[in-house]
Amino acid sequence: MHFHHYTLVHLDRWLQSEHSGTRIHRCFSQNRNELVIELDETFLRVGCHTPLTFIVPSDEYAKARKNVVELFPQLTGAKVLNTRVVPNERTWIWELSDGFELVFKMHGISANIILLQHGVVVQLFNSQRAEDLSYEETPGAFHPEALNQSVEHQEKAVLDALRSVSMIFEKRFAKYVLDRMDAGVSFGEAVNKTIEMAKNDSFYIAKDREKAVFYLFPPDASLPSIQVRGIVPALQMFLKCHYQMSAYRAQFKAGDKLFKKPFEKFTKVHASYQKNIDQLRSERNPEEIGHILMANLHAIEPGVKKVKLADFYQEGDITIKLDPAKSPQDNAAKYYDKHRQRKAKLTYLEDQIGELEEKLLTAEMDLIDFRTLVPPADLVLTPNGFDPEQLKAMKQVTRKLASAQREEARDKYPFRHFKKSGYDIFIGKNAKNSDELSFKFAAKTDLWLHVKDVPGSHVIIRQKPGKDLPHEVLEYAASLAAYFSKRKTDTLVPVQYTPRKFIRKRKGDPPGLVAVDREKVIMVEPLKPE
Repeated sequence: MHFHHYTLVHLDRWLQSEHSGTRIHRCFSQNRNELVIELDETFLRVGCHTPLTFIVPSDEYAKARKNVVELFPQLTGAKVLNTRVVPNERTWIWELSDGFELVFKMHGISANIILLQHGVVVQLFNSQRAEDLSYEETPGAFHPEALNQSVEHQEKAVLDALRSVSMIFEKRFAKYVLDRMDAGVSFGEAVNKTIEMAKNDSFYIAKDREKAVFYLFPPDASLPSIQVRGIVPALQMFLKCHYQMSAYRAQFKAGDKLFKKPFEKFTKVHASYQKNIDQLRSERNPEEIGHILMANLHAIEPGVKKVKLADFYQEGDITIKLDPAKSPQDNAAKYYDKHRQRKAKLTYLEDQIGELEEKLLTAEMDLIDFRTLVPPADLVLTPNGFDPEQLKAMKQVTRKLASAQREEARDKYPFRHFKKSGYDIFIGKNAKNSDELSFKFAAKTDLWLHVKDVPGSHVIIRQKPGKDLPHEVLEYAASLAAYFSKRKTDTLVPVQYTPRKFIRKRKGDPPGLVAVDREKVIMVEPLKPE
């Protein structure tokens, strides 16, 4: 729980000292569950989602060109008159002009931002939390008499005692209180000293296994950590570390799965092929049996199920199974046929295992390259965040990961597939499938095509790095796009085309519908594919 009551106390002190009387210029959201408030000289990022809730000031904020939603328009130009932290609660309240109040309720899974006017709720940031429509400011319980109790020197006992004082206290407070008690002070005195410590202007960001954690107190010596002075730089550093670790952890997990999967698959198939090859080579050659039968036709009685003959390939005799319904010559022919089948199968398996060994080697090298990365738990924390060299190494592998994911998507999202002059052309089968083709399968540099102004399938031409796309390939793909559209019966059809990076989905767009930022148009006749 990094967002403690005392974190808000520090933020409140910062806002009142640095930005007293500031005005709200706008409120907007461009990431799910995150609100950005633009003030006179700073921005405030507020995250209302699990596993992380946060309020982090920022000197600048890069607003996206798309998917931006304006919120709380009533507050444009409103002046911040006063702020306060609700006693013993994780709630921060801004008193604004025109009778407005903005409530930041930082309660983890139930976090929300509530706008009131003259004490009445008028809007919620998260409208699904209907219980906040009846929000009333309520201080958290605090029982000072519980500070006088006698408490065992055990972390659980201290935590239970702390929670009988107030529910704002949690495990990290309990540990720090216990350390004070172990130094010879009473429970009550240890709590008061810990509260004073929480008001200090030094904060700590620690790495606990695969997480970045914000501390009001020095963490365990066993945890890598950095100390930051000032609530604003401390929260900025924490959020930076949190996102660095989260991205690294997700990419490492995805990479481990994606690079390990083909290696394990090719290893398994290779072992199966090798087992079949070894088995075929170890079996008696049917051709030899056919030769033995042909050399002993006179000695084989008709209608017998097996015969024992001298083996002139190996020392001793051989017992040969026969089909009693066939003549000795036909039985020999059956063994010659088995020999041809065995030889063909062996040739096929040997050819396949040669190709497979190349794929296995590539997959193994990719996996070895990936495993040179440090696991998330070993990522090094530095005073400027996690080790930039380790993050850079992950970015390099991520490029290979993205390519592998696109290849995997071919099997996961099947599309119509055509080839022209060595170029792959993919066509969506329906609206949803077209979205998957364009946004989950295609690379940003691939060429995207679609018939202009009418429903139709998305078409992707897989680009070749460093090569110009031949005009006949563009024309062929455009003709296919025309055929797989509502204008397939027209004589001449306009088809728009652009690199995939210039198309995007807008919020609320139905499957298949996209916005095109740049385009060219080619006129073609619809072409029915063979």
